[in-house]
Amino acid sequence: MEKSKQKILVIDALMGSGKTTWAISDIDNHPDDNVLYITPYVDETKRIARSVKREMKMPQFRDGKKKYDDLCCLLESGEDIASTHALFMRLDSNCKDAIKQGEYTLYLDETITAIEPYELAHKNDIDYLVDKKSISIGNDGFINWLEHDELDTRYNPIKIMSQNRSLFYVNNKLLMWRYPPEIFKLFKKVIIMTYLFEASILSYYFKFNDIPYELKTIKSDDDGVRVLSEYCKPDLSEYKTKIHIYKERDINENFGATKKTALSSSWFKSSGNADKIKVLRNNIYNYFRNKVNAKTNQIMWTSFKMVEQKLKGKGYTNGFVSCNCRATNDYSDTCYLAYCLNVYPHVGVSQFFTQHGIDIDADSYALSEMIQWIWRSKIRMGGEIWIYIPSKRMRFLLCDWLDGRFQ
Repeated sequence: MEKSKQKILVIDALMGSGKTTWAISDIDNHPDDNVLYITPYVDETKRIARSVKREMKMPQFRDGKKKYDDLCCLLESGEDIASTHALFMRLDSNCKDAIKQGEYTLYLDETITAIEPYELAHKNDIDYLVDKKSISIGNDGFINWLEHDELDTRYNPIKIMSQNRSLFYVNNKLLMWRYPPEIFKLFKKVIIMTYLFEASILSYYFKFNDIPYELKTIKSDDDGVRVLSEYCKPDLSEYKTKIHIYKERDINENFGATKKTALSSSWFKSSGNADKIKVLRNNIYNYFRNKVNAKTNQIMWTSFKMVEQKLKGKGYTNGFVSCNCRATNDYSDTCYLAYCLNVYPHVGVSQFFTQHGIDIDADSYALSEMIQWIWRSKIRMGGEIWIYIPSKRMRFLLCDWLDGRFQ
């Protein structure tokens, strides 16, 4: 694969350090550049559009067309655009010429998961298309599209992804999707804003696809203006006195949480842990009600979405915030937190990279996911927080990070 001519710029700095402020200024300082600004949420696209000194369009449902179709039309028209991760993840060959000809600059707020499991709408579709000789599965696991005649439109997603070399098997059993790497190479410039980038799946994806990048960070100059700086690790000393981790054994170790895999997705799925999940729910209630005496509007808690209903309880149910929440200030008034899960990369993603000689650092990945979630709370604005982390592994990772042993 041809390497990018220009390195991707990764601005790696703590949440709340001014990355978005810098990006808005950078957009204003380059009025002749076509801009595609990508952020996780629609509300954030509106904020960006209001903040810059130019008209930015947001994909809409227009004339009976879907938002993705409108995004393609906006790109073809050379408009400045603010859109979401969800639409960006769908970019394919239909938009390639528009991106390249428009010489777009991409601002990517937080990383995307460029490799992830793919769920078929109909579980036997791949077998059917293989039998029909419409597709083949290569030695590298990628699914190749062979059929040139028209098939039922239900197979269009598989057709498009296969033509983009985006659909593949891991170990002949796990069907995975890969974001087309050539899309990143079509932009005039790519700027990614995140924290702990090298712990992200996107960093491993770049390494696998020979896409070079360089790390920078954000600092304030003498006038308080956010400017780019050579990358350095942030000073975490102030957070050691502001992040209060519950460390007592009573509700940390009374349901087997000392095991390294406790509270992982597989742990929650195990029928043998049903009683322990009930104990965990009682622990969450105990923590918010008795340990910190939290008011409902001060609470933020999370676990895997599949167990939300099993863990919710009186006084804290409405404080559930998705564990992969990013780039929002909606919960910045919360100061009492419970992080009730144990994070590992998806097994299919790990196996894919392992097959290609790349090992994911599972602890760094888990830490980055947890910190992103924690920084939705009052700590983002410099306030104090109190947090219950029943997984011993996740609790120790946060402690090590605060002590400077994990950078």
